[in-house]
Amino acid sequence: MKTVLPGDLDPIATNALLCGGVGPRPIALASTVSREGIRNLAPFSFFNAFGSNPPMVAFAPNRRGRDGTVKHTYLNAVATGEFVIAAVTHAMLQQMNVASAEFPAGVDEFVKSGLTPLPARLVAPALVGESPFQMECQLHREVELGTGPGSGLMLIGEVVAFHLDERCLEGGILHPDRLDLVGRNGGAFYTRASGAALVEVAKPVGRPIGYDALPGALKASRILTGNDLGRLANSEAIPDPQVAEAREGDPGDPEGLDRAIQGALGRGDLAEAWRLVGRRLVL
Repeated sequence: MKTVLPGDLDPIATNALLCGGVGPRPIALASTVSREGIRNLAPFSFFNAFGSNPPMVAFAPNRRGRDGTVKHTYLNAVATGEFVIAAVTHAMLQQMNVASAEFPAGVDEFVKSGLTPLPARLVAPALVGESPFQMECQLHREVELGTGPGSGLMLIGEVVAFHLDERCLEGGILHPDRLDLVGRNGGAFYTRASGAALVEVAKPVGRPIGYDALPGALKASRILTGNDLGRLANSEAIPDPQVAEAREGDPGDPEGLDRAIQGALGRGDLAEAWRLVGRRLVL
């Protein structure tokens, strides 16, 4: 594995590594307004949520890597103490991309991108009509993370109003398929966070048995992957006592059984996977 020290890179190369390796990242389509009332709209992927009581989000319209200049989004948010963050869907991707261009001061990116400005309830910056999930925010704190080109300028905001499209709700949650959001990767790449890209992983219930409790024959398998073993390790208990206590004699066709275990796990049939584990160990 190659090791790279930040001191050996310029800010642009460092940013490329961060954007490629830390991803996909959620995108904050940030709406702000200047003191003169000029709208601004720009996407930022150094963004996330950091608390729910009160609800707090943060994004970073950092200094430009080439010359250290500050972006209009940052200047507007600090001057007015307000911003709106709109989630970006796949249907908005190309219009969002237009808004990411570095237009001169005074240009309204809503007009350039064709996205629809709508009045917010509690803040001056506009909502984005096409976005199914948005947050009106009051600036809580700005944090400077350096002073040179590419250095971080983080804006922390308290959410004072949520806006959501109720059609995106399913089972009491905002369902990823209905939202159809996009995430940012390195270079010109994005990730569509819906459909086949989704992977559902059950949260551990209580204390799972853990990898260390798995029989040695499974951990030595050339077929079962780390994800396969992790799924078994996430079980609350080994269902059949014989599995835990079996003598690992002649397994017959171990690789065939390992493939069968893998298939059962792929179908989400944990009980069948453990039954096959029992056969794997006692044949």
